[in-house]
Parts: sequence; structure tokens; C-alpha cells
Amino acid sequence: MAVYVIGQINIKNQDKWQEYKNQVADTLIPYGGKVLFRGSQIDSFVGVTEYPDVVAIEFGTADIAKQWYQSKEYQSLVEVREKGADIILHVYG
Repeated sequence: MAVYVIGQINIKNQDKWQEYKNQVADTLIPYGGKVLFRGSQIDSFVGVTEYPDVVAIEFGTADIAKQWYQSKEYQSLVEVREKGADIILHVYG
């Protein structure tokens, strides 16, 4: 059963965020992760968020998603990510 890693993003530093984005896609490849969409909030029907950007990544299983997140390749990008944005990441299945 496919699972989805959903990231809610509040960009703090556009240059650092772009540096992170330029590298993160390569970390998905060994785990079969596929970015389904990235987007920025353009309107709101209900509620307010401090995290107006979103990304959805598909993985084959929750275990594979966890392996990706815990991988040395992804973890090496965490410092850049934290300088670029505040994020919330959840796994949905």
C-alpha cells in the first residue's frame, strides 16, 4: 500500500531552501520516492496556516519512507533544510 509523506513548509531563507530542493530529489531515488506535487497556498476556504507551501511524496510503504528519512543522504541535508525553512512532515497511508 502506498504511503504519502506530506510536508508543510514555511520558507525562511529562499537561497537555502533552493539549495535543499536542488539536492533532496536525489535522496528519493534509492527508495522509489516520487514527488507528486509541490505548491504554494493561493487561497483558504477554512482556517489559517503559517506553513503556506506543501509537498507530497509517494513511497511504496511506511517502512521505506522511514528508511529514506533516516538515510545518511537525507540526514546530511537537514541542516540546510532547517536554515531554509520550518517544516512539518507527516506520513499518511
